[in-house]
Amino acid sequence: MTLNVLEWRGIEVPDSVRERVRTCKDLEQLELWARRAVHATEAGQLFEES
Repeated sequence: MTLNVLEWRGIEVPDSVRERVRTCKDLEQLELWARRAVHATEAGQLFEES
C-alpha cells in the first residue's frame, strides 16, 4: 500500500526504499509509513523521525 501511494502521487521510489518497505514485518511501522506517504514529497521522507 505504501509504495502504491507514493507511485500514485508520482513520487519516484528508489530500490532501497522499495526493499525496506517490502521486507518490513512490523504492521505498526508499515501503517506509519503509509500515513507519511500521503504527505511526502520524496520517498525517503517515510523514514524521517518527526
